[in-house]
Amino acid sequence: MELRDGGRPVLREKEQSDQAMALNMKISHLYISPGHNFFGHHEQPPGEHPLLEQREIQCVAGRGIRGDRFFDYKDNYKGQITFFSLEVFDDVCRRLSLHNNTPGITRRNVFTVGQDLNALIGEEFEVQGVRFAGIAECSPCYWMDHAVAPGAEALMKGRGGLRARVLSDGLIRSEPMNHSAVILAGGKSTRMGSDKAWLEVRGQSMLEGQIGLVRATGAEEVFVSGRTETDYSAFGCPVLHDDFHGAGPLAGIERALANTKSSRVLVLAVDLPELSASFLRMLAINGPQAMGAIPRLNGKIEPLAAIYPKNAWRLAVELLHADVNSVSIFAERCVQTGIASFVDLPASEVVRFTNWNSPADILALR
Repeated sequence: MELRDGGRPVLREKEQSDQAMALNMKISHLYISPGHNFFGHHEQPPGEHPLLEQREIQCVAGRGIRGDRFFDYKDNYKGQITFFSLEVFDDVCRRLSLHNNTPGITRRNVFTVGQDLNALIGEEFEVQGVRFAGIAECSPCYWMDHAVAPGAEALMKGRGGLRARVLSDGLIRSEPMNHSAVILAGGKSTRMGSDKAWLEVRGQSMLEGQIGLVRATGAEEVFVSGRTETDYSAFGCPVLHDDFHGAGPLAGIERALANTKSSRVLVLAVDLPELSASFLRMLAINGPQAMGAIPRLNGKIEPLAAIYPKNAWRLAVELLHADVNSVSIFAERCVQTGIASFVDLPASEVVRFTNWNSPADILALR
């Protein structure tokens, strides 16, 4: 074994063994691109090759990812495949005020959740039966400020992802999402004095922004839970109206659960503009695919940016018939009955759940 600068070990080819760490790595996105946009373009304009999201990629030992720009690039190339943390991407987006961006803008191949990628430098590891050798950090360069946004290169330093070699053949698949989404936009907006759905945030209406947000998570269908007197046709989404009138957000959730064809529904209030697509995507792949995932911050439930399983519909109906309209109680019951789990978040995440309830809130946030 040899050491790179900084003392990190790197495996030589002759030292590769039959033993590799088998990782239960959660994979949120997979991308390939047929050509280089930035690599080899120093002092030249960037390329325009599309980045293609894939449900699965074919890894070929010693060669890379079939169909990708680095496939058969050169013998023993250290970047035959690149891994990147969705948590890091989300943090970069949050710091740069990016909300609907897909991770593919970083030009990495495999996006992981809950994995320390730096710890894999110098290690052999196995993912879904395919073996890899972690070689080095995928260090960001000045092109990241062009591809993502100015400031991205500095924010990614030391956590730019992992370059790896492919040691065995096989397929890698991303986590199946199977979720739809509903934007809760049917409230009276009494304290705001006007319909919050039409307030402008970052150059578009709040409702348009939230629709784009959940579409970026890969939602199979997006519903709008709206007011009966309002025309939402410009958004191209099915509109749901409450069966239980005056029952608040839970009535909108009930309609979404009744109408979805997916196994789960991502519920998002229209007045939570500080959430990001990558954060919601991480929430969506937390835990078993058939279960709900409900954020909890300092012991406080955040039930209006959460995922509920379709089989929670009957529970919602029972509560509404009993005149129990609290979404927090509904969320607690989902957990108590074993169809959802809480996702505890650090205190630093509190800014994500800041909502716009009144003109004073808008002034404070701006």
